[in-house]
Amino acid sequence: MTLLTVPNSVAVDSDVFPTLSLAERDRRWALVRAFLSENGLDALLIFGQGRNANDSYLTNEEAHATVLFTPTEEPLSLLGDVPINRYDSAGARYERWTDNWVHGNPIANLTAAVNERGLAGATIGIVGLTSRAVGQWNGVIPFRTWSAVLAALPGVTFVDVADAFETLTLVKSEEEQQMVRKAAALGEAASAAYVAAAGVGVLESVVTAAAIEAIVGGGGWMRAPFILERAGSQRFGWGQPEWFGMGGKPYALQKGDSIASELFAYYGGFESQQQIDVSIGEPDALLRELEAVCLESYDAGIQALKPGIHFSELAAIMDEPLKRSRTWNTGPMVQTVAPVIYNSATRIDPSVDPALAHLPKLPGGVGLDGDFVITEGVAFAFEPNALRDGKRVCIGGTVMLTANGIEELNTIANRLQVVEA
Repeated sequence: MTLLTVPNSVAVDSDVFPTLSLAERDRRWALVRAFLSENGLDALLIFGQGRNANDSYLTNEEAHATVLFTPTEEPLSLLGDVPINRYDSAGARYERWTDNWVHGNPIANLTAAVNERGLAGATIGIVGLTSRAVGQWNGVIPFRTWSAVLAALPGVTFVDVADAFETLTLVKSEEEQQMVRKAAALGEAASAAYVAAAGVGVLESVVTAAAIEAIVGGGGWMRAPFILERAGSQRFGWGQPEWFGMGGKPYALQKGDSIASELFAYYGGFESQQQIDVSIGEPDALLRELEAVCLESYDAGIQALKPGIHFSELAAIMDEPLKRSRTWNTGPMVQTVAPVIYNSATRIDPSVDPALAHLPKLPGGVGLDGDFVITEGVAFAFEPNALRDGKRVCIGGTVMLTANGIEELNTIANRLQVVEA
């Protein structure tokens, strides 16, 4: 048995794999029924596509189903095929929240279900037409699917409630907090594996694979974008490495390089994030300066985080060291996790960086993405990053605000790591 203990947090047993109980199911269903009442809705229809798989909030299964939920009935999952994985001995190991499903043409089955429940003239909330999730602002429902729904149910009044619903799912119960802790523990193990794998002559793909192996081997998983990574002595881009989609030999690390990744460690559908950054050999003065900016931002965020403040206030506090230092960022300094739907500003004033002078056009800035009042039970990715002169440092991990205070669920990623060259 291995225990992971981090500052201001709790021990996480690597041999224990928490699940969500039927009591958690009932809590969620009651919460969403109250949501229906408060918003004057007769039912809720969730299209469970995309990164956040919102159908799982009601079913505890990542089936990417279309789910119809009413104030008096269990959620109905509309599936394209029979979920045979439920019925073999492997599937029997897992407790199901509901057996209420139908298979076949989802639109025909949705139409039948709506009519059977007397909802043909109802007001139904929709999750999936839009989303706060990164890259999914235009929603996850295919055009032909939505056109077919409108044609099949002309008497229904559909109301887009994605923003309010996704915000509702941000606040974690005690059971959900345990899932986040486990996800972050997997991210901590992945960070350790990443650092251990890095060194002179090692392919960047090998370092990346070490982190992935730690997450999956520990009982976790990943969702798109799976992992972000970049390596070299001069790097100001950010995203998936080119070899991931274009082929070509991954880069072999050299003394004076750094390699960094954004890890997305999931457990049971709950996301954590770790921003691991490793210097091959002693960092130069600029890397240490950039790290200092990130550390100041991280510490300022920890000091500011408390119930009752707005996300915009937290974001402004964490942005301030970046602005004062004349550096810029390629990712938010802070965002919510599980789900990722609120983000601080990105690409703040890239004109400060001389290394970008040769670009045909400077990258455009993205402002604060939404706002909400922070409460206990919300988790964040603290990910301050700073760039100048073509170099980048990004640090940080998952931070959760609970009834017992702030829990910093990661340590390794919270500062620039150094390996011998």
